[in-house]
Amino acid sequence: MSKKDKNNANEPLSEYGEPVSFNQVWKMFQETDKQFKETDKLLTEKFQETDRKIDKLAKLYGGVSENSKDVAEEFFRRGLEARSSLFGIEYTEVDHLARTSKKRQGEYDIVLHNGEYAIVIEVKYKLHPDDVRDFATRKLVHFKPLFHEYANKRIIGAVAGMSVPPDSYELAAKHGLLVLTQSGENLSLMNPEGFRWKEY
Repeated sequence: MSKKDKNNANEPLSEYGEPVSFNQVWKMFQETDKQFKETDKLLTEKFQETDRKIDKLAKLYGGVSENSKDVAEEFFRRGLEARSSLFGIEYTEVDHLARTSKKRQGEYDIVLHNGEYAIVIEVKYKLHPDDVRDFATRKLVHFKPLFHEYANKRIIGAVAGMSVPPDSYELAAKHGLLVLTQSGENLSLMNPEGFRWKEY
């Protein structure tokens, strides 16, 4: 066995076949660590940039969504102000109601009322089944406890959407709600003649 083969230290060799010194190994670790830190910094900057873009899109979408709802609410309000009855129920007032108590809070897009009835309407640009479910099982239930002045009125629920998919209409009808939608420049009632609404 030659002297060259007797590398009893078993040390890493440089590219020239010589053992690498501690200082050389330390320098290699420092360079690797520096590269990791630079890569980490670049990734952090990229993630932050992505987060900013997502936040911007979320705000933009939120603004578009709010504008769409405002457009829908204005459309149905004007349409209901131009008439004096809905599904044979006469009304004299068209209001928007909001109130907060110690236990509850609620906002109701459109409320039609007269001496005996109040029709409480939830407006969406596109009506989803979740909107219908939340309105029927939560918002309508809280209406009288929030507005004690309506305690003696007969409360009827209604939902309105510029677009009303079939599954949303079917769920609304199942909950005994009136359903309004857009028909050209006018609003129309989707419930058939003889439909039996539910009082809340």
